[in-house]
Amino acid sequence: MKRLFALLGLALGLALAQAPAYPENTLGLGYAPDKGIYLQGSALLPFSPLGIDTGLDLQVLLAQSLEAYALLKANLFPGLVLADLYTSLGLGLDLRYPFGVHLGPLASVELPGGAFSLGLGLGYQGGFHLAWGAGFRLYLEPLALEVSASDRHPFLLSLLYLW
Repeated sequence: MKRLFALLGLALGLALAQAPAYPENTLGLGYAPDKGIYLQGSALLPFSPLGIDTGLDLQVLLAQSLEAYALLKANLFPGLVLADLYTSLGLGLDLRYPFGVHLGPLASVELPGGAFSLGLGLGYQGGFHLAWGAGFRLYLEPLALEVSASDRHPFLLSLLYLW
């Protein structure tokens, strides 16, 4: 029971980022019914300050109105175990166009065959703004299918190639 409350507390307390807290190398397309098709990718960055893995996630809307999103992340606690599930906790800095910037925690819980990820960020986007996101990624090596929601889009379905 304590493990269940800890898991629920973590999920509710962090609110929520569609990309996992840990860096991965991906390239793919996403579709949001309200906005259209996104080109998206992520990369494990070649530097690890103090042994901390770092990554960059990018998303660009392929439509007439330009929209771009970049998430720089540091995987601060990669090997936690919560209710017998591997968990990663990190810190993310997101930059957006039109202009926006947010800083906040990221969390991922690895489930059999997939990962559930959450993120929350406080920052500025036309005024004080709370950024949030939640997503589930199903791994079908070398592909991944991701379903997510965030303050940027209520629903996004993505197909990613992993390497």
